Amino acid sequence: MAAIARETEAIVLDCFEHGESDVILTLLSRDTGKLSVIAKGAKRSKKRFVNKLELFSFIHISYQTSPNRSLSFLSEAELYTCFLNLRRNFELYTTASILREFLLIAIREGEADDRLFRLSLWALHNIDRNVQPLAILTLFLINFYEIIGYRPDFTICNSCNRQTTINRRYSFDTTTGGLICPDCSHPGQRLIRISQGTIKMLRSAQFQPLERLHRLKISGNILQESLSLLHDYGRQLFQREIISWKLLQKQLPFKHDKREYR
Repeated sequence: MAAIARETEAIVLDCFEHGESDVILTLLSRDTGKLSVIAKGAKRSKKRFVNKLELFSFIHISYQTSPNRSLSFLSEAELYTCFLNLRRNFELYTTASILREFLLIAIREGEADDRLFRLSLWALHNIDRNVQPLAILTLFLINFYEIIGYRPDFTICNSCNRQTTINRRYSFDTTTGGLICPDCSHPGQRLIRISQGTIKMLRSAQFQPLERLHRLKISGNILQESLSLLHDYGRQLFQREIISWKLLQKQLPFKHDKREYR
C-alpha cells in the first residue's frame, strides 16, 4: 500500500540520533496524539531540519505514514516557536521536563485529543515566559489527569460519599484519587493531609476554561500541598517514579518531600 501524505502541528517530546545521519522523534501531534517519525539526514540538514527538532519545539510537519511501518517518514518541518527560554534557564527546563515526562508516559499512538494538545501548548508558553512556572505545572497536572480519565474528586468523601464542608479537615487518598473525611480515615492508611484552601483551588482549576486558567494564583502552602499531592497521585497512577521530579525537588523554595500523612 502506498504511503499517505499528512500534515499536522506537533510538539517535540523526545529526540535521539539513529545511525550516522538520521534522527528519530516522538511527537505530541494535534491530529494523531503520540507520533513517532524518522527524519532522514537530519544531522546533515542545512535547511529542512536545522534547529527545528529540539525538545519542546512547536512545529508544523509534513510526513508520510504507511500501515506496514512503525515509524512515519518526516518530510518537512516548519518552526513556530522553539521556547528558547526553556533551554537557557535550567529551572524552567526542569519544570517543562516534568510536563514532557507525564505526556510520554500517558499518551498513546493514534489517540488524538485536542484538549491535551492545547493544554500542553498553553503550559509550555507560560513556563517559557517564566509566569509562575510551578503554578503552571500544578494547573497543567490537575487538568491533565482529567483529560486522560483520572480526574481527582474534591467534592465528596470517597468512602462515605458525604459532600465536603468548609469546617472539616480532609486527607487525599492517592490510590482512589479522592478525599477521605476524618470519620472514614483509619490508622495505617497513607493519606495526604490537605487544607481547605488547596481543595478550593484545585476544584476551581478543574472548572476553569483554558483561556482563564492563568488567572488562578497559587503560592505558599497551597502550592506546596498541591505539588506534593499531584506528584504522589501520578506515582501511584502510573506505578513508577517521575524521574524529572527529583531535579525539581532540589530547586524548590520549600521542602517538597515533607508531606503530612494521616
